[in-house]
Amino acid sequence: MNKRKVMAIIIVIAVILLVLAGWYVMFVHFGKGPAFPFVKFQEVDIGTEGEQAVMADDQLMASAETEEKAREIAEQYGIEFVSFENGLALFRTEENPFDVIARGKENGYPELSINFIRTGYKTE
Repeated sequence: MNKRKVMAIIIVIAVILLVLAGWYVMFVHFGKGPAFPFVKFQEVDIGTEGEQAVMADDQLMASAETEEKAREIAEQYGIEFVSFENGLALFRTEENPFDVIARGKENGYPELSINFIRTGYKTE
């Protein structure tokens, strides 16, 4: 191949990588733009006109001081511990997440909340 073709291929690959990096930064860090196709979610009506929310695959979250405390919360609720980072624990359950939260309130467990992804448009 001559130098021009090689340079054109390198430029096309660089542009594609920059577009993907820009998409990642805008969606992940600024919450704008369409979701990645592999992000699992469940759409939820939050009753606010013009705003949509989807439930993330790791449906529940809670504040916890340590990973050990987060694991204790998961054990109390009977749900799956997923991850812990910067004082925030993520959990997953096969049950209805709203039922799990209600059960925790009844039993005086540490508070859980739904892990929503909010958007200003309806997701497909």
